[in-house]
Amino acid sequence: MKKVISLTKYPVFLFTLILLAIPFSNPGEASNPVSVTTRITPNTFTLGDIATYIISVQHDPDIQPVAPEVIPPKGLEFVDKGKSPSKELNGQTVQEYWYKFRVDDIGIITFPSISVTFDAQDQNQKIIQGTIMAPEASLEVQSLVKIQGNAEGIHDIKPLEEISPPWTHYFWIALGVLALIALLYFIWHKWKSRPTKLANSPSIPALTPEQLAYKELEALRVKGWIQIGRTQDHFFELSEIFRRYLENRFQFPAREWTTEEITAHFKHFSGLNENLKLQARSILTQTDRIKFAKAEVAGGQDEIKSIINFIREACPTKPASQVSK
Repeated sequence: MKKVISLTKYPVFLFTLILLAIPFSNPGEASNPVSVTTRITPNTFTLGDIATYIISVQHDPDIQPVAPEVIPPKGLEFVDKGKSPSKELNGQTVQEYWYKFRVDDIGIITFPSISVTFDAQDQNQKIIQGTIMAPEASLEVQSLVKIQGNAEGIHDIKPLEEISPPWTHYFWIALGVLALIALLYFIWHKWKSRPTKLANSPSIPALTPEQLAYKELEALRVKGWIQIGRTQDHFFELSEIFRRYLENRFQFPAREWTTEEITAHFKHFSGLNENLKLQARSILTQTDRIKFAKAEVAGGQDEIKSIINFIREACPTKPASQVSK
């Protein structure tokens, strides 16, 4: 018969086992005021990938680290840098600075140990600068050829195959060319056989800007739009006639410009005297008021007479037929 020992009869032995099972921490042991770690993400790289080099600084709240300047080692090209929002860990602040680089070489690339500076207060509450070294970090860039596998699945290029000429394709191209030639000949023949009278008829001389303006003003007067209440339509066309005259006579896009742009152009324009510039501005302003603001026509008269006077004074050496009043 075996003899069984009961632990309840040995309280001192049981208490010793419990004490040995409880871990004790050294009261004099404390975390460093500042520490630095480094890491590189992701874990694997090939040519053209972006590698992120991270420097993590864990420090007491009264310590202010400074972002270190990282010089990219050979095989990496700088892309961007920044810092992540700070975090709290065990009563300390964790600040991470990240640097992005593009990989352009294969093999092992190492970031050397670099110094990280920080500002801290001494016992006299004065700011002093300290330095701590960040450990080196490495990454390995693999060749794309090695990643894709061995050459067992690679086959030699097949020899060129002989393909018969696409005669049908050539036939349709030739047919299209012949049809185009026939069309051009038909057009040329029709042009040559046109009536001689029409071919030899003298061309109508182009109207001068003054003649065109007088002709259009006369056509507008005959319409009598003001008398039938179409005042706004009348001034829209009147403004177009005057702007077309300015454009043809003085060679600037008056129909596309606003009244303010035309007035600004006249400030440095030597083709008109100051009196004519004021007249042009007055005509444009008056027509705009009735066109867009629907203002009343003063005294029931329009600006046709003002435009005729402007044309006469702007070109006194080239008289043109006047519009009947």
